[in-house]
Amino acid sequence: MTNITIIVKPDGKTVVETSGYYGTSCKDASRFIEQALGKQQAETFKPEYYSTINNTSEQQEGNP
Repeated sequence: MTNITIIVKPDGKTVVETSGYYGTSCKDASRFIEQALGKQQAETFKPEYYSTINNTSEQQEGNP
């Protein structure tokens, strides 16, 4: 399952966090949110960003 979480900190800064995405698909999925929030100050990537594994197709085939 994929998920996009938006965290608004007390100082007004926001964090957009994705989970369940592999490769650059996370950027495609969250692009509209990031554009709506305005200028990006920093960007960090989880290990899944560098992965080429497609978790969705593996789950559909019955593999963990």
